[in-house]
Amino acid sequence: MSPRRVTDIYARAVSNIADNTIAATKLVNNTVFSNLDAFKTCVQNTRDNLKEVSRIGVNAARAFEQTSRDNTTTAARQVGS
Repeated sequence: MSPRRVTDIYARAVSNIADNTIAATKLVNNTVFSNLDAFKTCVQNTRDNLKEVSRIGVNAARAFEQTSRDNTTTAARQVGS
């Protein structure tokens, strides 16, 4: 084996390692960014759902309040009669 051949083999090996490292880094970056996008979508959906649940709770509280007032008014009229 000549020194030139050894140098060429070494250079190709280093080049392949560098190429593989870059490809792996791109793959990891793409995976991370995809997961971040999915997480962002999940957080937004959760936020929207919590707003809806809150709205349902507020509406239920208003309904109970109105029912309570109606019952109080009805009971007061019956006592006054």
